[in-house]
Amino acid sequence: MMNFLRARGTSLGVVVLVMWLVTALQAGISYSVGEGALSNLEPGAFHVLIPVAFALRIALLLLLALLWLLGRKRGLFLVIIAANAYFTLALLLDVIALMRVLGGLRQAAASLLIDAALMSLSNMLIFSIWYWIVDPPGVEEDPLEDEPWAFLFPQRGGPLPHYENWSPGYADYLFIGFTTNFAFSPTDALPLTRTAKMLMLVQSGISVVIVTGIAGGAINALVGSA
Repeated sequence: MMNFLRARGTSLGVVVLVMWLVTALQAGISYSVGEGALSNLEPGAFHVLIPVAFALRIALLLLLALLWLLGRKRGLFLVIIAANAYFTLALLLDVIALMRVLGGLRQAAASLLIDAALMSLSNMLIFSIWYWIVDPPGVEEDPLEDEPWAFLFPQRGGPLPHYENWSPGYADYLFIGFTTNFAFSPTDALPLTRTAKMLMLVQSGISVVIVTGIAGGAINALVGSA
């Protein structure tokens, strides 16, 4: 079993599992907006897009799982980039959709607060994958000594006892995603490349809207209706 996992890339398998989790989180948002408490507050055209988006998510997940099982690492890496780009776009559309229905929302404030939490988790997971992709060695697990780092981790900044052969893993990028999501800024790892900086800028911007706009609006609605 371990040989099977190593041959197909354990890190790539983790990315596929994270994308399944992102899909589940975004499906919860889509249900709330399309069929749940927020459905009456969105135009009819939006509801047509929801089943299309759901079908595309399922297709991407099945393709990711199939490529991983077949050991097609290069193809899987390209599909990971395409799928994460789609999830990022879907997250932005979810943010826009929920910002549109903030007014007069007391009857659906609890659902909106749950959606804000789902979007916040999606934001953290989606961008943790982006950070893992852009920072060598990334999800490919092959040493890329000629490529510049995207992030300066403390373990990379200087000699530390027991960290001579240290290399970042997905948990390190998940931590970057978490701190950027809730602190709106880097904490232990500093972005070095323009790509990393722009990704953190976008994630922080989305998080500010989710936390201060959507979640704040839902809390105000709940307090106002109490």
